[in-house]
Amino acid sequence: MKRKRLFGKSMLCILLLLVFFSLCGFDSEEQKVYDGAGLLSDQEEAQLQELLVKKAQETEQDFVIVTTDDNEGKSARRYADDFYDTHKFGYEKENGSGVLLLLDMDGREVYISTAGTAIQNYTDAEIDSTLDALIPLMKDKDYMGVCRTFIEDAGRRLTGGDEAQNGYYDADSDRFVSTELTGWQKVFAPSRILLHLVVAFVLSGIIVMCIAHNRKTKMSVGSGTYLKDGQLGFRERSDHFTHTTVVTRHIPRSDDSHSSGGGYSSSHTSSGGHSHGGGGRSF
Repeated sequence: MKRKRLFGKSMLCILLLLVFFSLCGFDSEEQKVYDGAGLLSDQEEAQLQELLVKKAQETEQDFVIVTTDDNEGKSARRYADDFYDTHKFGYEKENGSGVLLLLDMDGREVYISTAGTAIQNYTDAEIDSTLDALIPLMKDKDYMGVCRTFIEDAGRRLTGGDEAQNGYYDADSDRFVSTELTGWQKVFAPSRILLHLVVAFVLSGIIVMCIAHNRKTKMSVGSGTYLKDGQLGFRERSDHFTHTTVVTRHIPRSDDSHSSGGGYSSSHTSSGGHSHGGGGRSF
């Protein structure tokens, strides 16, 4: 009788877990390609759908591709962010982690929007590098090539997860929390303090040994060592100021609008109140 009750409870727990995971988390059957501009064939859309789902499962980031020939008067950034928020994309939850590629044929711009952990894991410099590869393909009207290149390049950069970025994504606050130590935290970290103590101990020992050794050595100089003929003399010397020379030079500013730090990720808040990162470029 007890075994039957235990078995029944176990089956109930398994059933509840299945229901829970069916209601949340990544949905591999959800549409990931939205070709509003009609740039892709049905076969190409099916291939991209399969690639996007596979890449999402590999990186634990949602992957979405959107094309449009009517941006509703919005900027590419706002259109991409709003599309992501409205459809509630996200790998681990609604409005969660993921990346969206927008091909805005109306505004003639390619834009990549990031959310959740992808904001930090896919840095500004990396997005810029991806755009470098996409823009020539856009100019050649190789739209399938653009989509494939985005999936592979973004996927490669996002493989590695949060640990590689020294932080984690806080789902409650919808923010990436960095665990990177500041300058003073690095100095006073327990491991650093122990290392400093060991180095100080070793150096102190060397200094003590040198002092002890010098004390055992006989002094080779006396009070008359620096006297000439038993007398002490000083030479008089003085400096005279003559003139001042000032040198100036012009330091040019860098006007490269695409330059950014190697590990920096900028972010902003969308009209829906969610955090996004990303970048775009005209073609």
